[in-house]
Amino acid sequence: MKRRIAFTGTMVLTLAVGVMIGQIGQADTGSTPGSADDPIVTKSYVDSKIASLGTGGNTGGNTGGTTGGSTTPVSGVDTFKVIQLRTGQTLKGGEGTEIIVRSGTAAAIASSSGGLSDVSTSTDLADGAAVPSNHLILVPRNDGRGIKAVANDPYVMVRGTYTIQ
Repeated sequence: MKRRIAFTGTMVLTLAVGVMIGQIGQADTGSTPGSADDPIVTKSYVDSKIASLGTGGNTGGNTGGTTGGSTTPVSGVDTFKVIQLRTGQTLKGGEGTEIIVRSGTAAAIASSSGGLSDVSTSTDLADGAAVPSNHLILVPRNDGRGIKAVANDPYVMVRGTYTIQ
């Protein structure tokens, strides 16, 4: 008789534990995979959201895909323009103009407010100082600063507003 009670008690306890485990398992699967309630975000979900924004974002991973934007080259102030100065000519830049001397010899034209910023070496180029080749030179203000072609008709790359005299 004791064996029968022990067996029945064990079976009831096993059944109760099984029901509790089943309830816990169902509580974790309340969200449907791929739905908005699913805590795991899949690549396809992110791709569909990016596509619905219409921004043409890169959805190709690291496969070298395109951004879907325009492939026409940008022109104007955002690109460098290659010009050749004749010896004796001056190039005066506007505020924020970037200058790179590619060949030839050029000297800095400073103003009473200061010289040109050589961003490549973090130095200030005073009036008459030689402008190093292949250094990025920044004109901080529109106050007459620029460069003067000293010798060898230098080729210069310029981005921004400028005047040649």
